[in-house]
Amino acid sequence: MRRPEHRNISLLMHAGRPIKALDASGTHVVDEEGREYLDLTGDFGRLTTGYCHPAVQKSVMSLLKRGLFSAAADIYTQSSIELAEKLAILVPGAANRRVALLESSFLAKNLAARVPSLLGENGDVIALGRAGAGLCDEERLRKIDFPGENPGAILEHIFDDCEGGRISALYFRPQDFILPGARALAKKLESCAGERRTLLIVDETGVQPGITGNPFLQEELGIIGDITILGEGIASGLPMGAIVLRPSLDNELDVVDYARPAPILSVQAALTTIRLLEEELLDRVRELEPLLAERTREIENVLGDKGHIVRRGLFLRLAFREREIAGYVHDKMLSRGIIVNNREKEAIYLTPSLIIRKRDIKRAFAALQEVLKEVLS
Repeated sequence: MRRPEHRNISLLMHAGRPIKALDASGTHVVDEEGREYLDLTGDFGRLTTGYCHPAVQKSVMSLLKRGLFSAAADIYTQSSIELAEKLAILVPGAANRRVALLESSFLAKNLAARVPSLLGENGDVIALGRAGAGLCDEERLRKIDFPGENPGAILEHIFDDCEGGRISALYFRPQDFILPGARALAKKLESCAGERRTLLIVDETGVQPGITGNPFLQEELGIIGDITILGEGIASGLPMGAIVLRPSLDNELDVVDYARPAPILSVQAALTTIRLLEEELLDRVRELEPLLAERTREIENVLGDKGHIVRRGLFLRLAFREREIAGYVHDKMLSRGIIVNNREKEAIYLTPSLIIRKRDIKRAFAALQEVLKEVLS
């Protein structure tokens, strides 16, 4: 019998072959034909604790059984207060930062981009690279390709524009600075922004909290944002966003007055996710470091001068000198039942959930080594 085609849905997929999932658990997804895939994307930064983590499920179900799942603006639980206090401490900077818990990362990203205009700043908001993805085009928003072939030159041009108030905020993803030689650029970005009174808006929504062994990527770079945006990763995939503001911006929380707050179920999941990070997952990532370092060296030997690797904890970026190679690697890994991130045409990312097992790490790196030997030969 011929399987019917579904013409009524548009799929925004980055996989060469969309997977129709039937079941999922941990870091594995099962499709309708019973084939199991190892997910090394962590759903692009959302699945910090993997699929169906029992502790997250239990905490959410406890609220469902009591009927507490409303997202109404005047209804909240003690967990909202506890989560805000946790995030104010975890995000780099002063512990008395203000936190807004919102309905989604999309909402948080766009509201954060409006803060400079609320402050009365007339300069442009510069969004670097994929930090601009999902931002609504507004008059004062400028999206600039980054990092490109010469990220240093791009930043120097931006720093020049910061003079005279032409730029009010720099909006960026910290993972774009975890590149060879780019950490110094991040520190310079922070220093120049401070000198020119330009806000730093740090988008932490695209990578799982704790993936490097530190709660957030800002710590890897040694910088502190004026505004930090968090996404579904802090709630193990449930819809949620958060804006964390430095103390001097407290009065600008009017930006969220008419925004829908985070669903109570998501807040509960986030509180559990943060607890798991603090109690076990951060230590677990650090304990995996020797295995990850050994496997990374093996990949570097195969790769040679045809690309370069950057790895911090479970976060790995593999970029190729010939852009089309990344797509081939993605497809061949998928044919082996392993899903990697190929959103950047010249690179693949491995950003698995923090609960990934050692045997799955060994399987993933062994498959990657085989694929690279095949593709690069």
